[in-house]
Parts: sequence; C-alpha cells; structure tokens
Amino acid sequence: MATTPEGLIFRRAARVLIVDERDRVLLFFGGGLIRQDADYYFTVGGGVEEGESLAEAAAREVAEETGLRVAPADLGAVVAHTAGPWSTHDGVRFHSDDHFFFLRTAHFEPDLSGLEEGEEKEISRHAWLSLADLAATDAIVFPVGLAGVLERLLSGERLDAPVEMPWVDRSAAA
Repeated sequence: MATTPEGLIFRRAARVLIVDERDRVLLFFGGGLIRQDADYYFTVGGGVEEGESLAEAAAREVAEETGLRVAPADLGAVVAHTAGPWSTHDGVRFHSDDHFFFLRTAHFEPDLSGLEEGEEKEISRHAWLSLADLAATDAIVFPVGLAGVLERLLSGERLDAPVEMPWVDRSAAA
C-alpha cells in the first residue's frame, strides 16, 4: 500500500456521477465512516487496482456497486477531480486522489448485492437526488462542489479539462 511523505495511505479512486433522464444523480448514503456523528452522501466508485486505467476502475466499480454494466470507453473523459487528506472515525489517515466521470443513463434500481464487506457497512441506502435535493439536504455531500459540477454538466457545458473541486476534510481528525 503506497503512502505519502506524511505517512498517509494514498488512495487513487475512480468515481462516477451517474445521472438519470430526470437529471438526478445516484448517490449512496451512509454514516459513521468519516465521523460517527455525521450522515453523508457520496458518489459511486472506489479505488483503482494495480494495472487498471481510471475508466476501467470506474466501470468495474459501477458494476460492483450498482449492477449496471458499462464499458470503460462509454465513460468518456474525466470531468472533475479533487484530492486531499481525511481520516476514518477510528483514526486511519488517507490521502484521496479522486477522479470523476459523468454517465447519463436511464433510471434503474441499483443492485447492491455486489458490495464488498466494508462497503456493506458504510452504505445504508441509495438515493437519486436532483440539484434541489442536494441544496436542501442537511447531510454532508462528498465531494464538496458536486452540485456546481453537476449544474455545469446538466446545462450541456462541454468541459475542456476536469473541474478542480475544493477539498474539505470533514473527518473527526480535521
């Protein structure tokens, strides 16, 4: 496992903004991993395995976490990026390097049966949220800046380069 010079576990991740025909993004809902006193929404996706491209990892994660099969080539280019340090509630320190793809698809009911053991503990449910839903929630939404990126993508804006989203460490050790 790679570490940063500061001793943090380095985690490169491929994540996917899955949006249905009603402009709602599929997010997972959980609590307790980052802070035991906080609920949060987060995107589909996870760690890149040795030898995988970002798109290959993203397609694998979508299949594992939702049951939806998508070819890596169908994901297009990375649309957003964020990186920074965070801690689990029990003090394990990470430095995440998160790359986001955008995928339009017909609405579907995610099949969570492919979740790994740690994911089963972290994910309590899924939700399809509109931009208004994101603005109205009291839960933490990861990544910070997600709504702004989605708004740009949903308006049809073509991005020349990935949007750099701010990193805000909301973990207990922050």
